[in-house]
Amino acid sequence: MKNGIIYEFWGRSKLLNLGNKRYSDYVKNFFEDKLKNDMINKDITTKILIKNNSARASIVAKEDGILSGMEECSILFKGLKVKNKKKDGEKIKKGQVITELSGNINKFLGVERTILNVLQRMSGIATIIYNLNKKIKNNCKIAATRKTLWGLLDKKAVSIGKGLTHRLNLSDGILIKDNHIKALNNDIKTALILADNNKKTKFVEIEVANKRQALKAALTISSLKNKKSKKIFAIMLDNMSPKEIKKTIDEIKSKKLQNNVLFEASGNINEKNIAEYSKTGIDIISLGFITHSAKALDIALEIK
Repeated sequence: MKNGIIYEFWGRSKLLNLGNKRYSDYVKNFFEDKLKNDMINKDITTKILIKNNSARASIVAKEDGILSGMEECSILFKGLKVKNKKKDGEKIKKGQVITELSGNINKFLGVERTILNVLQRMSGIATIIYNLNKKIKNNCKIAATRKTLWGLLDKKAVSIGKGLTHRLNLSDGILIKDNHIKALNNDIKTALILADNNKKTKFVEIEVANKRQALKAALTISSLKNKKSKKIFAIMLDNMSPKEIKKTIDEIKSKKLQNNVLFEASGNINEKNIAEYSKTGIDIISLGFITHSAKALDIALEIK
C-alpha cells in the first residue's frame, strides 16, 4: 500500500516515452538543437573523404553497465537499417554489440556523436542508479532531483535504472522550499495551509532543516488530514545527518503522526553514506549528483 503511494508521489516514468507527445517533442527538439550545433550538412571532413558509400556499423559497449537511451536514439536511426541486440534497462557487458546499423556512411558519421553522447550519458545515469540500489538496506527508494543537465532525458535514464523521477517540472506538485518559507516569515503552518487550499495538485511536500521544523510540519499535516484534506503530504529532511533523521522520524512516530506523511532525505548523500541513510526510516532518498555529475558509460560506434 505505502509503496504505491511512494511511486505515485515521486514517480513519473510512465510519461517518459516517445508515445507521450510532450516527451517526444522534447526529445526531437533536443536532437534538432544538437544536430544544428554540429552543422552536419557542412561536415567538411566527410564531404572531402567519403562519397556516399554504403557501410555497416556496430554500437559496442566498452564497459559493463545498464543500457539507456535506445528509445530516444531510434529517432536518429531513421533512414538506416537497424538490428538491436540489447534494449533499454538490460545489462550490457564490455565488448557486447548493442545494435547493428547499415546504410549511408554519411548518415552514420553525421549523427554518430549525438547518438553516442545520449547513450553514454543516459546509460551512465542508469548504471549509477542500478549500483546505488544494491547499497540500500531496506525498502527505501532512490529519486532524482531537478539538478539535471538534460532535463527529461536525465529523468528517463533515472527511471531506466529503477529510480524514481521526482517532479518533472514546477507544475508537477507543490514543493515548499526554504526560500518559500523564508518569504512567509518562517511560518511553516501557513505555508502548508496555503498549499492544502490549492486545487491544482494533490502532492504537497515541504523542506525542513531540523527536527523542530519537521515536528511543526508533521503536526500541521496531521491537523489538515483530520480536517479531511485530500492531499498526499511529504516532509523533506534536508542536509540532516542520518542520526538526526532517525531521531526526528522516531519522535514523529512516538507522537503517532507518521501515518499522515511520507519522508524524504536529501543533501550531501552519496554512494559512501547512502546505506546509512536508508536505515533511518526514510521512504525515499533524492540525490543531485546522479544527474548533475554523472559519469558517462563508455560506448563506441565502429564502422565495419
